[in-house]
Amino acid sequence: MHHNVSLRLRVTLISGLLLVLCCVLLTISNNYYASQMADRIQMAGTLPLMPIQPAYPPGTADAAIMAREAFRSSSLGVTILIVISGCLLIYWLTGRSLRPLRRLDQQIRSRTAADLQTPLSVPDSGDEVASLTTSFNTMSHNLYEAFEQQRRFSQSAAHELRTPLAVLKTKVELFRKKGCFGPSDTLEFLDVTERQIDRLSALVADLLELTNMDAVPCNESVSLSPLLQGVAEELFPLAVQKEVHISVDVPCCTVIGSRALLERAFFNLLENAIKYNRPQGGVEIRAVCRKSQVDVSISDQGSGIPHDLREEIFEPFFRVDKSRSRQMGGAGLGLSLVRSVVALHHGRIRVEDAPGGGSLFVVSLPLAHTSS
Repeated sequence: MHHNVSLRLRVTLISGLLLVLCCVLLTISNNYYASQMADRIQMAGTLPLMPIQPAYPPGTADAAIMAREAFRSSSLGVTILIVISGCLLIYWLTGRSLRPLRRLDQQIRSRTAADLQTPLSVPDSGDEVASLTTSFNTMSHNLYEAFEQQRRFSQSAAHELRTPLAVLKTKVELFRKKGCFGPSDTLEFLDVTERQIDRLSALVADLLELTNMDAVPCNESVSLSPLLQGVAEELFPLAVQKEVHISVDVPCCTVIGSRALLERAFFNLLENAIKYNRPQGGVEIRAVCRKSQVDVSISDQGSGIPHDLREEIFEPFFRVDKSRSRQMGGAGLGLSLVRSVVALHHGRIRVEDAPGGGSLFVVSLPLAHTSS
């Protein structure tokens, strides 16, 4: 029942009850003092001021009783009139006060998912309604961005899943049409099937890791220097294959989080820096410990990332150069996973231009304590 009553009516009822209470108290007090006054008048009328003649003529007591009743009736009528008038006035005033809120409610009710990107006009009143309108516009923008990201994610995921499935379907049809299943044809078919299944498995594993990341405990003390040294050593064979030199300069600093997730995030960043570097290029891993955070930077000497794509590269399945990325392997989930890991550790990641050309990824993480 409480939820079916409008805010305007609730304000009116509360104000009316307060008004009734005030008027009742006022009436009780007036009647009390009026009765005291009438009693005194009555007593004064019955006391003789002279030995022979009374101070007032007979019937003074009846007149006092009648005056008392008249006063009570009049005060009760005035109280009822005040309560009714006050309630009507409060209802009218609250209606005028809540008129911008009703207009905002009508505008919000008419919104659909198609026009979430169109902000509502914010009134210049500077009150709660203006603040509520601003908050709603912010929420609508965030929802629109989330819907757009979800749409792009669904399209990209469907495309990534469809490609290996289409390859498998084509190979199966060709294999069946040949009719002759020689050893070489069978081995080729199995090889293609195995590669595409591995690709699908890796894609599903990355998606599961991306969605189940919140369940990983992040309460370990992780020293970044040995962690980054270990990641560089693990990717050293790939760097030799790509003819890329890796240098690591990381002081002793500790963060609180998940060693496995941080290792995976820096592994992805370093792997991309090696893959998309130029031959005979270099990758530098540096860390600067500040008062309350550490900035880990990984720079390469590749072709760099355009400014207008530096936010989109962290979206799932996004690739700057789709043809080249497919040749390098992966499904475009690496940087999305990196951003999720950094956010889980209450950090930030940004992309800049490297001093010598290429890209510079900077990961800022809060320190466990101030490094000496």
